[in-house]
Amino acid sequence: MSDFDHASLDRVLPPIESAPDWEDVLSRSRVRQGRHRRHLVLAAAAALVAVIGTASAIGGVRTFVLDKGFIGLPPRGATPSAPESGDLVVHWEGFTPTLPAQGRANDIVRVWVYADGRIIWDRRPHHPGPETGIPEGANEFNSGYLEQRLTPKGVELVRSAIAGLFERSRALLETFPASDVPLLLARKGRSALIVPEDFPSVGSMELSDGDRLLRLGWHTPCHPTDLGCGGTTATAEQVAALRRVDMLVTAPASVLPSSAWAVREVRAYVPSHYAVCIDTSPPKDASHLLSMLPARAAELLRGKSRTRLGGEVQEAREGGRVVVLGRSVRYCFKVETEQAREVAEALSGLDPEPGWKGYALAYRVAEPVNKLNPTWIWFEPYFPHGGFTFSGPVG
Repeated sequence: MSDFDHASLDRVLPPIESAPDWEDVLSRSRVRQGRHRRHLVLAAAAALVAVIGTASAIGGVRTFVLDKGFIGLPPRGATPSAPESGDLVVHWEGFTPTLPAQGRANDIVRVWVYADGRIIWDRRPHHPGPETGIPEGANEFNSGYLEQRLTPKGVELVRSAIAGLFERSRALLETFPASDVPLLLARKGRSALIVPEDFPSVGSMELSDGDRLLRLGWHTPCHPTDLGCGGTTATAEQVAALRRVDMLVTAPASVLPSSAWAVREVRAYVPSHYAVCIDTSPPKDASHLLSMLPARAAELLRGKSRTRLGGEVQEAREGGRVVVLGRSVRYCFKVETEQAREVAEALSGLDPEPGWKGYALAYRVAEPVNKLNPTWIWFEPYFPHGGFTFSGPVG
């Protein structure tokens, strides 16, 4: 494919009023985003220097690029993604109408696009099975985190498409600190686009704007019993624009021109750091949680930088009404990948967390009490923007 496949998009998607001409978008973007584009070029150059520097630093140590996703920790010697840090431009998370699905159930896709061109993504089939996976995926349940690399032009195409949708939806945009990339699929809310029933049920996207994120969510019409659910019915133009953005971020290899790609081949994303997360209920302090771990694991984590996250409220239905059972708490300790291996080895005597196989490396620390969730510990990769997500089973 030598140019942007306008015809393919137009055959698959409904036309929208004042649909952008991609070359015109890029031309105008060069004028008003000159400094932004120069930043992208410099970032791409820095990435190349970092890769060369890494290769030189390791000398005779054998390294290799993984061409298939993995669950948990990467094989020893796998080449880390470079550079270690990067500026997040776009984040997308939701059920996608673009990729093949069985019936009305769609796959969940998450995408992170960085200024240096890296596009990191994962995909979870709604109906796991050999026929629903992808060739580069880790298994039938989960692709694992995969990586490709765009050129500055490719990054700008994706950014401009989302900016165009945001321009049509100004009144529904929410603003958050740049560090507030969601850990889980965004829930239904009042500031959202309400899309038709035949569109996948829920999702959200964020666009970087300096030191803040602009967020737009969408969902299908709410059930009358849903609390705190509302929004604004999407126009035909907004739905068409959302479908176009979905295609760009969830199936970029099929629509972006060759000039948009620096590395089109799919590789595994190999992080330089991991978050070792412990979740428990009712809440306990970090020192108490560490005392519940094998001594060597506690020793390795003690003193490491950690993040405390408010856990979920746990509810149950009793006698026809919903009652609150309690709340959980989560602590995540930041460690280098090699240190994460030592922690995993120290935890290997624990039982694997039931139901997490195929999604994440996780262990059961303590059994549940009073109908609350058990205490478990698992490993999350850090992304270039300095954050991490949730890799365990959802729902």
